[in-house]
Amino acid sequence: MRRIITNNGQIGVTLAVTIVSILLSVIITFSILTLAGVGAELYRISLIISVVAPATIAPLVTWYLVKLLVKVHDLEQQQRRLATYDGLTGALNRRAFFESFETIKQQIEKEQTDLTLAYMDLDDFKPINDLYGHVVGDKVLKSFVATLRNELRSSDLIARVGGEEFVIVLPNTDINNAQTILDRIRSKVADDPLTIEGHCINLSVSIGLSQNKKHHSLIIDQLIQEADKALYKAKEAGKNCIVQYA
Repeated sequence: MRRIITNNGQIGVTLAVTIVSILLSVIITFSILTLAGVGAELYRISLIISVVAPATIAPLVTWYLVKLLVKVHDLEQQQRRLATYDGLTGALNRRAFFESFETIKQQIEKEQTDLTLAYMDLDDFKPINDLYGHVVGDKVLKSFVATLRNELRSSDLIARVGGEEFVIVLPNTDINNAQTILDRIRSKVADDPLTIEGHCINLSVSIGLSQNKKHHSLIIDQLIQEADKALYKAKEAGKNCIVQYA
């Protein structure tokens, strides 16, 4: 029904339903009057009513029902989006990330290719919230995810798993190539200060990497734990850097 409404528009659907209603009304009325053998005057009046009634009622009822269907569909889409994406940044939420990973896992295991997982944390993000407020902090997070989208492929997964923590999955990518890609992102974040509501904000990100090599069993929890340990070492190393799990 949604596809019909989209293809024909609310006016088109209303017009089509009205025409069908009039035709059905005339056919039914004509059949009943013919069988009943009523007089010519009553025959004429009844046929006029069979046209006027649906021509008046059908557009009103159809317009309302179509509008209601569109609203219900939009609400369903909104709920589906809220169940899949982080409401602030538009990145995948934790649940949707694990679901999407299962699809990638099947592909990787079938094709026997490498996969790299990155665990990221924006450095010293709490002071940004404390100094400039959460509104500015939210805009920083949105800007960071926008940078990730611009630099990564559409096949890569981007998920927000904590306040300022993100997980990136790069399928068909070994850890060295992944480091090259992510170091470009790290440099861009560090070298391009953000200007938000008149404030110049310097930002940096620390990244831990773990790799699932071809022919190895792909276990997401293990990859995340390894990348998290590598991220911890990146923080210890002074932040604004990338560390591979070893």
